[in-house]
Amino acid sequence: MGIHIIRKGDAIGDLTIEPDLYDDINKKRELDPNIQEWKSRVESGTTSRFSIHTDGSVCFDGRWCVPSDVDLKKLIMTEAHCTPYSIHPSGDKLYNVLKKTFWWPNIKKEVAGFVTKCLTCQRVKGQQ
Repeated sequence: MGIHIIRKGDAIGDLTIEPDLYDDINKKRELDPNIQEWKSRVESGTTSRFSIHTDGSVCFDGRWCVPSDVDLKKLIMTEAHCTPYSIHPSGDKLYNVLKKTFWWPNIKKEVAGFVTKCLTCQRVKGQQ
């Protein structure tokens, strides 16, 4: 699931689980020209839908803005679609799950395209 455990003491109760995915997003946002543009709009007061979170990340309507990095977006969609807990949701269901936390331009179209390329989904659909 892209997580790592940080030990903060000797007892098991002192463990913290932190996702690596958010670290990847934070690292790549500084290099993304779109996110830097949205950030400057917020700072100049010319937009109301974008905001800057306390950690410096840019949000759109309260959702994390994901950098325009194909591998990062694919990782996010894979985590939400292909884990044993998600059971390969359809494009609409996957979009509804992702849109609660993440945002990028054309997210719905990219999610639909991702699901149509899923070999597991194609096999199950073909057997019905």
